[in-house]
Amino acid sequence: MLFLISLAAGVIFVLALKKPLKKYPYIFYIMAVIITALISCVDLRNLSGPFKTAVEMFSRGTFSTALWCIVMWTGAFKNGSKPIKTLMPIRGELSIFAAILTLGHNIGYGKTYFVRLFTDADRMPQSQITAAVMTIILMVIMIPLTIMSFPGVRKKMKASLWKKIQRTAYAFYALIYIHVLSLFIPMAQAGRDGYLLSIVAYSTVFIGYAVCRIRKAYLAKCSRSKKNVNGLLVNTACFSAFAICVVLSVIYAKPEKVKVASTNKKSESNVTLNITTTTFLENAKQNIQKTEITSVLPSKTEQTTTSVSESMTTSDTTVTDTEQTSSEEQTQILEETAEEPVHEETPPAEESQTEPAEVTEEIVTEPEITEPEIIYIYNNGTYTASAYGYDGDVEVTITIENDVITSIDGQTFESDAWYFDSAKDHVFSQILSSQNTDVDAYGGCTYSSDAIMEAVRKALESARK
Repeated sequence: MLFLISLAAGVIFVLALKKPLKKYPYIFYIMAVIITALISCVDLRNLSGPFKTAVEMFSRGTFSTALWCIVMWTGAFKNGSKPIKTLMPIRGELSIFAAILTLGHNIGYGKTYFVRLFTDADRMPQSQITAAVMTIILMVIMIPLTIMSFPGVRKKMKASLWKKIQRTAYAFYALIYIHVLSLFIPMAQAGRDGYLLSIVAYSTVFIGYAVCRIRKAYLAKCSRSKKNVNGLLVNTACFSAFAICVVLSVIYAKPEKVKVASTNKKSESNVTLNITTTTFLENAKQNIQKTEITSVLPSKTEQTTTSVSESMTTSDTTVTDTEQTSSEEQTQILEETAEEPVHEETPPAEESQTEPAEVTEEIVTEPEITEPEIIYIYNNGTYTASAYGYDGDVEVTITIENDVITSIDGQTFESDAWYFDSAKDHVFSQILSSQNTDVDAYGGCTYSSDAIMEAVRKALESARK
């Protein structure tokens, strides 16, 4: 949708400012430089509404691409037609203006993607690697063509050499289309809103240009050789080729049905997550209850002491019964020893009576067994931390209860929130179910996924006792 808006704005720009652009081209070049500098300083996250759309036309390069489309279509119109008469006089100036805006777009995105391409390419999706390589090739082609578009440089070159070099513009236009498709097709296949329509728009403009340009060249060749041409047949063949190419691009970029299955898997993983977390908490409670029950039961030492006490009590009862059955013998012994002190015989009796009492005292004075204390690593509560993601910070908030992460929430400050929104459910559910921050990243959203994991790690560190 942004490309269609940019295309309409580009047509209005050319029709309204074609005369000033031709008469004062360097003022427009300076304006392009100023726009490039301002765009590189603007934070898109703080913008909204039409103003954000206007800024994105420059920052995302859609306006400069629209100007390139006008430049390339100028060569596809019929010689002597009104579009040719209108656009051909300003084609060089328009190319330079578009090139400066394109450089601004590449500088803004190159700060992130070119650095990653040469330092961290393993983590980049294949689509981004392809787009970055295409951009480098585009710059290699565009910069010489832009320099040669200045009238002073063109006059110093041979016309035949200048024409040969300018033919590389065809490769430049084709690479713009490939660059766009390499980024947009994965987005459209993922079901992201608006990208399938954008692919249709880009395919219509670029494939339509290719068909019309080839048709023009073929008719010009037939005219030079004075060959009779069936115009209806040529037009039918061109239209058929155009329609087939556009339809194929749409079919290839159509959202995959596999994505629906992956959504179901996500919902299933969320159900499993809730069951796993609940089971973990219930098991912890059961362990605590078992510990409390165990502390109430008597220990082995207490059971042994009780058995000894009961044995001794039984022994005392047996001794008493024995003394009663042999009373005659005891009387005889007492008569024979009447002259001796009685207190000499009493100590053994006292010892036999006091020993059980001493054992009972030891049982009473034994220390009680205390309940084992559970030691937690983290404090309970809610903790927030952030980490750098795709091209901005990702902030997460976690809730901890008895060393268990019970919930995760977050937000992103990246320029394109789609990456975070696509990755968060996948990464959040894995962290909660495994209670581990080292989980798999979501495909195509590696940087946002890694930022979520890193932010959770930092939040856990802040919660550590």
